Amino acid sequence: MARRYKFYAAETGTSYRYFFVWSRAVNRPEGQGPGNDYVFVVTPDQKPPFTLRVFVSDRALAAWQLAHGRELDSGEMYAVAKMRLFRALDELPGLRGEWLNLLVDETNIEELLAPLDL
Repeated sequence: MARRYKFYAAETGTSYRYFFVWSRAVNRPEGQGPGNDYVFVVTPDQKPPFTLRVFVSDRALAAWQLAHGRELDSGEMYAVAKMRLFRALDELPGLRGEWLNLLVDETNIEELLAPLDL
């Protein structure tokens, strides 16, 4: 199956190609609890690709639902994972070492979704 690469020009000046691989329900043992991992393959400026996982915690989804009176649908959950990926691309220079550290939790879900005006 051919992958559909997308492009992102980060605020750091690095250009990235990336594609979405899959998502699945997980229970993170680091105290983050249950949620979903969204896995992306990222290639910075023609360098070797690497994998990044964005963890969207169930606690974040519950907090958003409580504040807005409805659940996020699957497309909106993917959107928040992608917004977290973009934030990391814009702010973190050494992303290769962050493959398990990109989190969407109750402290940042509102901020990540704000530009989408949901």
